[in-house]
Amino acid sequence: MEIGYTVWEWGLESEEDLKTALNDMKKLGYHNFENFIGMADLYQGREEEFNRLVKEYGLKFAALYHYIRDMDADHVGEAKKYLEFCKKTGARIMNIQAPARNGKPSREHLLQLSGILDEIGKMAAEYDVTLCLHPHFQMTVEQEDEIDFVAEHTDPAYVKFCFDTAHTVLAGIDFERLFEKYRGRIGYIHLKDQDTEVDVEDYRYKWIHEWDKHQRFYELGTKGIDFPKVLKLLEKNGYDGYLVIENDTPTVSNYEGAKTNREYAAKILGM
Repeated sequence: MEIGYTVWEWGLESEEDLKTALNDMKKLGYHNFENFIGMADLYQGREEEFNRLVKEYGLKFAALYHYIRDMDADHVGEAKKYLEFCKKTGARIMNIQAPARNGKPSREHLLQLSGILDEIGKMAAEYDVTLCLHPHFQMTVEQEDEIDFVAEHTDPAYVKFCFDTAHTVLAGIDFERLFEKYRGRIGYIHLKDQDTEVDVEDYRYKWIHEWDKHQRFYELGTKGIDFPKVLKLLEKNGYDGYLVIENDTPTVSNYEGAKTNREYAAKILGM
């Protein structure tokens, strides 16, 4: 398994945001990174320039993070644009997030979503990219039964999963059961810490109504998730891909948060 880091926390507004992030990654000893589609929009048509920048910092662009906002949009056309970017920049993973949640999603919604994912997943395979659905708090694929439904109604050859440690805790899902159930369909992992005793309904209220003030996630080793156990379970179930640390809401600066996470990964996880 290889460690990596998400860099959208540094911003997506300018090239300077990306340069600052990559410089911090290099200083801290990270070798792989992931970013949102906003970065692809920023460098569309300038992929060679992007590649030179990544090479300059000695890093590898591992994954692009995409999201479905509107179920009736042109998902195939939009996904194709981002898959073209992946092909030109070497990313072999495209994570994808379901639309925002408004109560329990209907069977019809999940069936439609599954069809969209299958279509994008098949196209991704043509680009030698693996599509990974990211089950996510307050999105329409959040709970275990919703993951199960999508898994049952998509082709495992084309649709994998990106499981996130914090979102798994928020959904009340057992890591051991989840990893065993989806052995062979785990395509990517996000690591971040979360209070394992969190009041989920209070957390949901704050997520919706107090977004800017809400401390949503935490640096590794500062809350309750047993990361050495998580790694052992992943190894047990044959996972040997990326472990990408995501620190959406660092308790300190982006740099200091990334430093705390890197030190934990080295000292505790041996990575």
